[in-house]
Amino acid sequence: MYDVLEISELQSKVLIRVIDDDIDFLKSLGLLLEMTGWKVVKYNSAKDFLSGEAFEVPGCIILDLRMPEMTGMELQRQLSNLNKIHLPIIFLTGHGDVDSAVYTLKHGAFDFLQKPVNPLLLNKIVEAASKKNLELLPETILRQHEMVKYRSLTPREKEIFRLAASGKTNKEISQLLNIALPTVKMHRSNAFEKLNIHSSVDALKMFEALGLAGKEDDL
Repeated sequence: MYDVLEISELQSKVLIRVIDDDIDFLKSLGLLLEMTGWKVVKYNSAKDFLSGEAFEVPGCIILDLRMPEMTGMELQRQLSNLNKIHLPIIFLTGHGDVDSAVYTLKHGAFDFLQKPVNPLLLNKIVEAASKKNLELLPETILRQHEMVKYRSLTPREKEIFRLAASGKTNKEISQLLNIALPTVKMHRSNAFEKLNIHSSVDALKMFEALGLAGKEDDL
């Protein structure tokens, strides 16, 4: 745990996002966090969060599990698909079960808590999650920049980049996609230049760093 001065410095640099469809609970939890020094923004639904959040300030997310329109687990998956999962998620729910806890933690949640929660415990976990996110910020920014470069590729360049990352040669890619070898070479060269990589090994490292395995090609 930080001492008082270190906690104050941490709190000045991070933002706690609270997402819950219970407005009374949302207000009381927001007030509780603010009284202990945290900067808080409150969202009444996952959709409000997605439309209103800029993801620029480090910190963490406190997320309800069961909400109408989009559940907490659905939001977690959406953030993963958008490559925004770098903000640690603390699930806080009155409807938790073992399966839900296992699923959310397996997919990257920082913690899973039951309502009502001990305020001292919640504060300790918020502190730990925010500290971890702040420490990882340089890596997170780099990953975001790499994703921007990846999204600048054309659909064909993405396709060929993925195949190159899997170790396929230009000739194999040509046969798989049923396109001419010079066309493969052109798209591969363009993709590698945009991504500032030089080989299939570099492509694989970037593919893994961006967490593209299992993601859709239209990211």
